[in-house]
Amino acid sequence: MSHVSERTRRAIDAFFTLLYPGEESVRDSPEARREVRALTAAVIVALVGAVVGLTVFHGAIPLWGAVSPGSIGLGLAGLAAAAAAAAEHVRSPLPAIPGWPRAAVRTQRIINILAIALVHGGIALLFVGVTISIVVRGFAGLRVDVFTSTMIVVLLGAAAAYAATLSGGDLTTSRLSTLFAVFMTGGVVVAMLTTSDAEWWKLHFSELGVGSGVSGIIFNSTLIVGGLLLASLGSLMAPALDAWASAAPASRTRNVTLVEWGFVGIGVCLAGVGVVPVNVDLIVHNTFATGMAVIFGGILIGLRWLLDGFTRAFLLFSDVTLIGIVVSAILFWPVQYYNLAAFELVAAGIIFAWLIIFLRHLDAAVPSPANVEA
Repeated sequence: MSHVSERTRRAIDAFFTLLYPGEESVRDSPEARREVRALTAAVIVALVGAVVGLTVFHGAIPLWGAVSPGSIGLGLAGLAAAAAAAAEHVRSPLPAIPGWPRAAVRTQRIINILAIALVHGGIALLFVGVTISIVVRGFAGLRVDVFTSTMIVVLLGAAAAYAATLSGGDLTTSRLSTLFAVFMTGGVVVAMLTTSDAEWWKLHFSELGVGSGVSGIIFNSTLIVGGLLLASLGSLMAPALDAWASAAPASRTRNVTLVEWGFVGIGVCLAGVGVVPVNVDLIVHNTFATGMAVIFGGILIGLRWLLDGFTRAFLLFSDVTLIGIVVSAILFWPVQYYNLAAFELVAAGIIFAWLIIFLRHLDAAVPSPANVEA
């Protein structure tokens, strides 16, 4: 396989040398090679989109419909983003959690690839879907010819493949946390907009996952994929936390492994909430939800000891986060200032903010040589 790829690379180099005989002024680098792969992925998807469009489109076509540039472009963008991100991630996979057996490491890598592919595909569907919705509303009744329809499909698919290739490789904790926040927020918002139960907010967020409609599928899928990605974050944090702990002053209470496993546990519980909706099994659903809250609360409470020596500004921020969640819980019960759905929304926002800031502080705290390796 390596011989084939090497011959392909030499053939491509010879082709470009024939077309452009001058020497390249830009030095070869991982970033430059990733840009080339992103452009290659975009060209491949564009060709696929062109073939599909010229095959299925006939006459004047509305922007949205069963066979339309909107629906086919949306599907192609989601598939292209998922495939491109997965292919790029395979080249630079997330590191394994130290000490895991070989079988567990292989399973972890498969889960990581699946989570990253699904997250990128989901984000592509979200952005492209919103864009198409705006265009359809702005150009109500517009019908386009075969060439224009095909170009729409080509552009949507190529843009998704290009962006996903750049995003799927060389992931950092900060970038992965941002993907997690965008994906979770977008999925929940789309579920809210598509639900047939206009009064779901009078109960709780889990009500969005009830039933077999579009809203329920989107909401539960978002929780499952988000949980897988959060578990992947635990494996990505492992080398960074280990590198920070090795460079930090000695401590008798520090335990970065417990923090790493805590994130894995929260991810498993989040996925479990989506796998078992509240209308399928209330006890199991609430067990996963409670377990997620208990693990996160335990991390916040024990952070001053588990990460002894971490930045004091962040430790103070963690205490404020814990206080904010406790106050929100009190306002929900016994004060009953707002209902469960409002409390869940406030708590989720606080947790997302904490997660992003924690991972940014972790990136900044890791010594530069280890940070390069991570």
